Amino acid sequence: MQSAQLDNCLYCGRLYIKEHSDCCLDCFKEMEQQLLRVTDFLAKDKNGDVTVEMISESTDVSVKRIAGFIRDGRIYAEDFPNLGYPCAYCGTLIKKQILCHSCFEGLSLEIEHSIRKDGVGVNRQTAYRESQYWRLKQEK
Repeated sequence: MQSAQLDNCLYCGRLYIKEHSDCCLDCFKEMEQQLLRVTDFLAKDKNGDVTVEMISESTDVSVKRIAGFIRDGRIYAEDFPNLGYPCAYCGTLIKKQILCHSCFEGLSLEIEHSIRKDGVGVNRQTAYRESQYWRLKQEK
């Protein structure tokens, strides 16, 4: 059995016993109340085309927190056409992940190019053969 660890709450900085959350119980309860306010606001029929900023204004929940709820999947943004948060790189409105698809693809290509240029990458065929070797060795 593992003993509980002391940690600082990510939001208020107070010490708490870390078990299942990255924040203290008070901050967790506050976040759940904020989520409830946001979901209640979104449940109203007339709020189908709201933006994150409009929700923040109406519910007194920060834009950053609402974006976190969407990113974590606690608010399903696909049902609301204008609901999303900005891509971390270009600012395009997105509904999941941290980067939009085009920024992700561009970054992936840059990384792949850098790896090839520096010769850091592992040959895929070699890696495949090595993994096959260890798999066969473990089966014996």
